Amino acid sequence: MSIEYDAGHTRMNMPMESQQGSGYMLFRDGKVWMVANVQGQTMVMDMARMRAGHPATGGAALQQEFISARPTGQKARVAGFSGEVYELTWKETGQTRSDKVVLSEDPVVVEYSNAWLGMAEGMAAAMGHKMKNSISGYLRKEGLGMLKMGDSFEVVSIKPGKVDARRFNLPKSTFQMPSMPR
Repeated sequence: MSIEYDAGHTRMNMPMESQQGSGYMLFRDGKVWMVANVQGQTMVMDMARMRAGHPATGGAALQQEFISARPTGQKARVAGFSGEVYELTWKETGQTRSDKVVLSEDPVVVEYSNAWLGMAEGMAAAMGHKMKNSISGYLRKEGLGMLKMGDSFEVVSIKPGKVDARRFNLPKSTFQMPSMPR
């Protein structure tokens, strides 16, 4: 997976399971869009519209709440960037969880992290999830970016630079997916 971003836009390019198509998610104008090209047909899906009227998992929406981030005193280098190891604790759907994360104050990492966290928040909102006192809110408040989270997430590389603005446009000639029936 690769992520492209600029001020206010994020594009997450995703490899497709089969060779018959390609796709990406686009965060723009406060909305998350899924764009897929399957066998030559471009489909655009407004993720909030797709979920309209459907509470997440039958009303048991994911709820996440940041509890604490405690520096461990360890340093780490991830994707060529220096960071500090923290013990991150949060509550998710009623259960307290914790994991080691690598956080950095490097402006490039912070900008990258803010881009994908904005997309994640947009997707969570589209799916009906509640993010009270979120991890991303803590990172923004502290001016930190995330490079690694346990064994589930690790940045491989960040290549700063200007992205062609056309990469954040929605395709014009598309099949618009309708809302899911109730």
